[in-house]
Amino acid sequence: MNAVKTSHATWRSSSVVTIVGATAAIAMVAGCVTNDQGGPSNQTMGTVLGAGAGGLIGGLAFHSAGGAVGGALIGALAGNLVGRALDQRERARLAEATQQAFVAQTNQPTSFTVEQTAKSAPPTVVTAKPVGPTAARSDGSTCRPIELTATKDGRTSTETTTFCQAAGSTELKPVTV
Repeated sequence: MNAVKTSHATWRSSSVVTIVGATAAIAMVAGCVTNDQGGPSNQTMGTVLGAGAGGLIGGLAFHSAGGAVGGALIGALAGNLVGRALDQRERARLAEATQQAFVAQTNQPTSFTVEQTAKSAPPTVVTAKPVGPTAARSDGSTCRPIELTATKDGRTSTETTTFCQAAGSTELKPVTV
């Protein structure tokens, strides 16, 4: 019995070190990328936040350092793709579209057009579309896969992510594993 407790405690401390180390490494590398105002770019912030969330989810889901590292890599990629293209107003509209798609009765997309501050720039279109039914989990949460699409500056990026909502909560959280 002590061997099991020791093994679990060892995994927990080593996975925390792995997650923190991976996130710190990504943050140091990504920290070199800045926006026009000298702060971190959307892409940098998306990469770092995605890596942290993905590493945590992967580590908890698979109870291994490999799960944490895999989750961090997947989260970093997803965060990078979203953060690369979208500014704060566009991400807010995409989050709103995701909320609406999560509770939609049909698989119809919810789209928003975000006008750019520069009159010469084309508007950004963000869309969230449910691509599967909601599913109840044993912990009381409800999950649903949502296809997220953003078209900005003539480039379209599409990603499918499963979002979960805890029982009694209105907050959606992405699940990448």
